[in-house]
Amino acid sequence: MIVTTFVGLASLVIGLLIGWPVLVALSAIFVVVQVMMLSARTVVQRNDRRMAERLEDKRRRREG
Repeated sequence: MIVTTFVGLASLVIGLLIGWPVLVALSAIFVVVQVMMLSARTVVQRNDRRMAERLEDKRRRREG
């Protein structure tokens, strides 16, 4: 996913260099969506770790 984000950034730069506004616009949208997906994945992974810790604490309390 990070690689595709860098590819999108490269397309954005290339579009700026050669003066293609459509390529720039599409690349900018693509990069924004990729960054949102990366941050969402990070948040979900952090939440999963928290939930696993809470469940482990509950299990330990039940067992004594």
